[in-house]
Amino acid sequence: MDSQFRLGYEFKVTPKNELGTGPSSDPVTFNTESADPRVSEQASGKDAIWTQFPFKADAYSECSGKQYIKRTWYRKFVGIQLCNSLRYKIYLSDSLNGKFYNIGDQTGHGEDHCQFVDSFLDGRTGTQMLADQLPSRPGFFRALRQEPVMFGQIGGKSHVTYVGWYECGTPIPGKW
Repeated sequence: MDSQFRLGYEFKVTPKNELGTGPSSDPVTFNTESADPRVSEQASGKDAIWTQFPFKADAYSECSGKQYIKRTWYRKFVGIQLCNSLRYKIYLSDSLNGKFYNIGDQTGHGEDHCQFVDSFLDGRTGTQMLADQLPSRPGFFRALRQEPVMFGQIGGKSHVTYVGWYECGTPIPGKW
């Protein structure tokens, strides 16, 4: 990716308590990628700007409205298919033009997947079934919030559940 889309940060930790301030830690640098300009616009403040973009998605969804995408901090694209502005299906993909896959959950039914739409809330989800009641399919999955996602089989005998929609308290494509 072009270096103009990389952001670099340097962090130092300085301890402080009632006895005073201690020496700062050695600097730690961290580089991020900003959003790909083809799929997002710069926004002021914390509100993510979603870009309407048709994508190829896994067929399991209870939503059939417009599709929006943006880049995630996981170096993946998150895709949203709307039921309405507050209820939507969340997908992940490794590439803008690749297939967008369901996200499975090893410890619950995806309530923490609202993290992918920048919500700190645990959301409501569609019908919650056991993994062996769901068709087996390829998809991304994880067990806990903030954990990196893995790719493999979800549903079926995998013990990984997935749902048809999420409500995260975050309107897509943005504030109304």
